[in-house]
Amino acid sequence: MAVRLMFPTYIFHRNMLNAGENRGFAKDYLLLLQTEIDSMRRKDPKGRQVSNQYTGWQSNDGCESSPIFQKLMNEIITTFNDEVLPFNGLNPNTAKVTIGNSWANINDKGAWNVPHSHAGCWYSGVFYIKADGDEGDLIMFDGSEKVLSEFPQSARTNNNFHFSPTSGELVLFPSGATHMVEPNQTDKERYSISFNINMTYTDSNAHLSNIDNYNPNEFVFDLDQNGNPIMS
Repeated sequence: MAVRLMFPTYIFHRNMLNAGENRGFAKDYLLLLQTEIDSMRRKDPKGRQVSNQYTGWQSNDGCESSPIFQKLMNEIITTFNDEVLPFNGLNPNTAKVTIGNSWANINDKGAWNVPHSHAGCWYSGVFYIKADGDEGDLIMFDGSEKVLSEFPQSARTNNNFHFSPTSGELVLFPSGATHMVEPNQTDKERYSISFNINMTYTDSNAHLSNIDNYNPNEFVFDLDQNGNPIMS
């Protein structure tokens, strides 16, 4: 029997810490970003409250305008141009990506973020500056109802996915993907930068997808005798 994966949510993620090939970041740069965020919090100890709860600190927008964050912003745009745009059949020469807004987060013990999505952009994302993977997972939720009754739960029918991010992790997700952050149960502070990505087009056809050698059956697979996918 063939199984077809329909309407997937595409989430791109990679650890950018010393990624190689002149890409990514050294630990010293992440430490510089952490120091800058500490300075931002000293100047504005209250911060703002949007999705952050309890003692979680969030800065106002504007990290994309700070010289210290420019290397990070440039790398996010480069990664988006090199991987996300081609995956969607878009040309980075005519589909221009910019960081619309970005803000800093510090989640200390007990801090968490309520389920939310990001309106007004195509993709959103988060980059983890200081994280050990145990300060509360980033959880992505399946927002569409598949079955309108009780059904047997399995690992293949979960309606959420957990990321346990560590320093250097970059996660890009569609703006409509509902997500939250679990409470930090440790005594450590996790530092991250969140952002929204804007898209503008330089000609009237730039938004049209043109994926070379696209295969409409790329997410169709058969099952083996144990019910597991046979991936060619």
